[in-house]
Amino acid sequence: MIDIHSHILPGLDDGAVDLEEAVCMAEQAVEDGIEAIVCTPHWVRGFFDNDRKRVLEAVAKFREKLDERNIDLTIYPGAELRVDADLGIKLDAKELLTLNDTGLYALVELSPESVPLGLEKLFFELQSIGITPVLAHPERNLAIIENPGKLYAWLETGILTQITAASLLGRFGMSVQKFAVYLLEHRMAHILATDAHELRIRTPKLSEAVKVVARIAGADVARQMVHDRPLAIIRGQDLFCPAPVPVSSRKSDLVKKFLHFLSPRTG
Repeated sequence: MIDIHSHILPGLDDGAVDLEEAVCMAEQAVEDGIEAIVCTPHWVRGFFDNDRKRVLEAVAKFREKLDERNIDLTIYPGAELRVDADLGIKLDAKELLTLNDTGLYALVELSPESVPLGLEKLFFELQSIGITPVLAHPERNLAIIENPGKLYAWLETGILTQITAASLLGRFGMSVQKFAVYLLEHRMAHILATDAHELRIRTPKLSEAVKVVARIAGADVARQMVHDRPLAIIRGQDLFCPAPVPVSSRKSDLVKKFLHFLSPRTG
C-alpha cells in the first residue's frame, strides 16, 4: 500500500511533534503493510510556511533516520496546500511542492466549513499549467456535504479526490462516515490515504479502511485506491478514473439525517 497524504515529518505542522514520534509512526505504517508514504505537511500562508526547500530538506533528514533504524519505508516529498489565490503562481515557480515533486499532481485542501469563491478558477489555473488538483478529504467539508453536486461538477473537469481512512472508520463522526460511503458508492472517491497526524487516533494505517472499501466497492477498487492510483501519482503518470455517478445538486437525505452529528476539524 502507498499513502499519499501524511503529516509524518516532525516539527513542521500539527503532525508528528518530534523525530521519535515520526519514527514510531513509520514503524506503525510498515506493520500495517504500507510500503511508501508521501510526506505532506500543511502549507497555509502565514501559519505553516512549508515551502519546497524546507520540505525537501526535512525529507532528506528523515530518510537518513529511517535508514539508521533499518525501517523499510520509502518516503517521498509533498505538501497539503490550503487554497490560496497565489497557489498557481507559487507552484509554477516551484516554490511549493507537488506530490513527489513531479509537477503533475497537487494535494489541495479546503477549510472545513466552506468552499471559497473562485475555486473553479483556481482548479482551471492549475490544470492549465499541467497540474491535476487532488482534493484532500472532501467528505469532511460542510459545504460539499450539503451540496455534493459541487464536487460532482469538479470531478467532471478532471480533478481527483482523496478520502481519509479515519473517515470511513467513523473517527470524525457518523455524518462524515456516511458521506464517505456515499462518495464511494457514487465513484467520487479516487484515493484512500491516512492523513496521519499521530499514533493513537489519526494513525498511519490503511488496512482496516481498505476492508471497508472492498465491502462497498469491491477488492479491485480498494487496490486501485491504495496502490495503483497512488503509484501512478508518485511516478507522474497519467491517471484515468471511471466517471462519477450523477448526484443531486441538493443536500442528500442521507446527509440531512446525520448533519447535526458533524464536528468540523482541521485538515
